[in-house]
Amino acid sequence: MSKILIICSCPRTNKDLSELLSGVGYEIFPATDEQQAISQAEELCPDIAIIDTSSPGINISNICKNLKLQNKTNDTQIILLTSKDSSSEEVLVGADGYITKPFNENILIATVNAHLRIKKLLDILYTNNNELAKSLYQLNVLYSTSSQLAGTLDKSKLINIMNNGLEKSLNFSLCHALVINEPENATLIINSLHPISKRLEEGLKLRALIGYKSLFEDSELPFSLSINNINPEINIKNNEGLFDLDILVWDRLFSSINTSDQFFGTVEIIREDRFTGEDSTCFQTVVKQVSLPLESALFYEELKKTNVKLEKLERLKSEFISIVSHELRTPITSIKSSLDMLLSGRMGGISDTQGNFLSLAQRNIDRLSGIINDLLDLSKIEAGKMEYRFAPCNIIEPVKFVLSSFEHLAKKKNIAIKLETGTEELKVNGDTARIEQVVSNLVSNAIKFTPENGEIRVKIEEIGDRAKVSLTDNGIGIKKEDMPKVFDKFQQIESSLTRKVGGTGLGLPIAKQLVEAHGGEIWFESEFEKGSTFSFIIPVLREDIYAKSNINS
Repeated sequence: MSKILIICSCPRTNKDLSELLSGVGYEIFPATDEQQAISQAEELCPDIAIIDTSSPGINISNICKNLKLQNKTNDTQIILLTSKDSSSEEVLVGADGYITKPFNENILIATVNAHLRIKKLLDILYTNNNELAKSLYQLNVLYSTSSQLAGTLDKSKLINIMNNGLEKSLNFSLCHALVINEPENATLIINSLHPISKRLEEGLKLRALIGYKSLFEDSELPFSLSINNINPEINIKNNEGLFDLDILVWDRLFSSINTSDQFFGTVEIIREDRFTGEDSTCFQTVVKQVSLPLESALFYEELKKTNVKLEKLERLKSEFISIVSHELRTPITSIKSSLDMLLSGRMGGISDTQGNFLSLAQRNIDRLSGIINDLLDLSKIEAGKMEYRFAPCNIIEPVKFVLSSFEHLAKKKNIAIKLETGTEELKVNGDTARIEQVVSNLVSNAIKFTPENGEIRVKIEEIGDRAKVSLTDNGIGIKKEDMPKVFDKFQQIESSLTRKVGGTGLGLPIAKQLVEAHGGEIWFESEFEKGSTFSFIIPVLREDIYAKSNINS
């Protein structure tokens, strides 16, 4: 029922207005002086105030200002009851309308009805504006929360960001999020406006457990959980006051926290004021927002654990290779020495058949020794223990030395090795032994994969501030799909020739590591069944820079 406050010092007018308006269904409250009028207005919050301007002792301006300045009454419609000879200024003191005396009853009722409609429209507009402002604020919180969620892969931070977003957008009194980190172990994160009692803490643990189990009434629980496995983590915003069990009857919103394929936990917020449908939508949106970054966080965490395991396995593998290689080297050295002595004739004469078998054994021992050396070098490189003796050297010399050492092997397949160089000296700051090892691996591969009567061309040139060494063969080449794994450890490109020549697949990975240790690069170009070109570059030594670095050191 609409409330009408009649402010008039004349009993007769008060009675007439009260009877007229109460007769059409309005609730009437009379006031005979200014103080009573202001007090009743503040208490009743009337829809309309009718003020008789002819009442002595009533300051119309003060009453209007007071009604319009108070939050409770600033939308009260003020109608002035004025005589025809009143000054027009009285109408301008803050009133919303006026009626002249003597008034017509029908006109008075129609005027009151019209202002009541205006009051209702203003109330609707005020409510809509409040709801719009609230929706805009919640949208802003959702956007801010989404931005923050995208900035971390820490599970705890993600849950805290979610809780902060819920607090800002829904102004809860208490929030508890059950986070199941691992089987039979969970954390209950409690964010509360005030401190909570011990029995409320236990009640929240039980409530979270019941909520969790209710999600899986018709299926098996993903985690076996009891109240003793739930560890509370309590955050208090305001140290004054105390929340107890009675807040559990307040309004609540509850949801599970899930990723696309994994259950993570639950969250519930509680407040005394009722949640609206828009509040529920906002709540579900915030909870869903955390799902994708949470999934990424879980994946990242699993990836870190896997990487730790892989690093441990890689370390164990390297240690195993190193130990085995060292253990094998001693007996192999002994066998190799014995074979050399037997083949030299110093231990007595041997038949041709015996010599052939001993030579076969010697070649296989040399091959096995090479494999062990490769394994040892690889383990040293991966452990960062490979020793380098850098010094100024002419890169042409180690290349020539390697080519001469492979002449005998190349002649067996009738492969011609040609060296092209436009200068007799090209200095680099390098480890001669390691450069020889790189070139040896490249030449050895070229001879292996070049058929009989083939050709290998080695070219040394200076390009800018780099010394470039290239080895080109007309061998079997490399298929396009095999190219990405050429420098991978223990990789051998599949072919009948590969199976025939054998090898560990470590030569090129070791060469790559050694070249990079010299500040250089290694690469290749190949066409299947037409041949390959392997090239590497290392910086040319500038004498003035080298001398300056020695002085500074």
